[in-house]
Amino acid sequence: MATVLKRRAGKAWKERILAELVEYIKKYPTIAVFELTGTRANVLHELRAKLRQDSVLKVTKKTLFMKAAEKAGMPQLKSLVENRPKPIGLLFSNLSAFKLALILQKNRVLMHAKAGEKADVDVVIPECNTGIPPGPILSELGKMRIPTRIDGGSIWIAKDTLVAKKGDVISPSLASLLMKLDIKAVLKGIRIDAAYEGGRIYSGDELIIDVDKMKEEIRSALSYAFNFAINIGYMSKETSAQAIALAYMKALAVAIQASYVTKETLPYLLNKAHAEALLLQSVAKIQ
Repeated sequence: MATVLKRRAGKAWKERILAELVEYIKKYPTIAVFELTGTRANVLHELRAKLRQDSVLKVTKKTLFMKAAEKAGMPQLKSLVENRPKPIGLLFSNLSAFKLALILQKNRVLMHAKAGEKADVDVVIPECNTGIPPGPILSELGKMRIPTRIDGGSIWIAKDTLVAKKGDVISPSLASLLMKLDIKAVLKGIRIDAAYEGGRIYSGDELIIDVDKMKEEIRSALSYAFNFAINIGYMSKETSAQAIALAYMKALAVAIQASYVTKETLPYLLNKAHAEALLLQSVAKIQ
């Protein structure tokens, strides 16, 4: 009897989750899948809280999602999860896939490093009282070339010390020390592996945008377009002042070259005539 009840409860749970997934698939225009392996539970908790206004974060079995995709009339979504480990992490969102990926990138948080992980920032141990009593750890600190002193029965770091550069692999001993000193060295979050939006599936790499590079490219394109518009005399609200000024300068240069006398060109022509007279005078003296 207990086994039967357990099976019924499991079936009811699966049906409820399936119905929930079908609802989300129909409701949200963007569906993204992310890798769960190595993702810490507290990271998921923080991201769920930050995204709750526009998105729903779910962890489920990929078989359930594939059934839900079929039931929702969108079997093409099965390719999002077919070749991925199980279970899977899913994001259903009203945001575009690109904006969602950018938000996730910006919302990574610094956490304690585990041995073997790479530092995402330069790691500096500040001058401080570690609160650790003298012992075997002193030799480890010496190996890491961290200057120390003993004061009041505890180990002090004598000066700020860079112990790992960005990209360096964190050793077991350093990971242990950083944990004891509550120094965080790795950025943790979730990264989209693939996403569906507007009838198309994007890979995670396609969603990565270098915002600073894009801003620079836009600025460069704007500058080029602005200069081109002025040089061809294209008039608009943005170019009219500069275009008129450029046309005026060109007309003035032509008038001066042609010795055309106006109130605008007269000062330039007099200066030109004076310079030519001085040149002729100097030539005459030499001869």
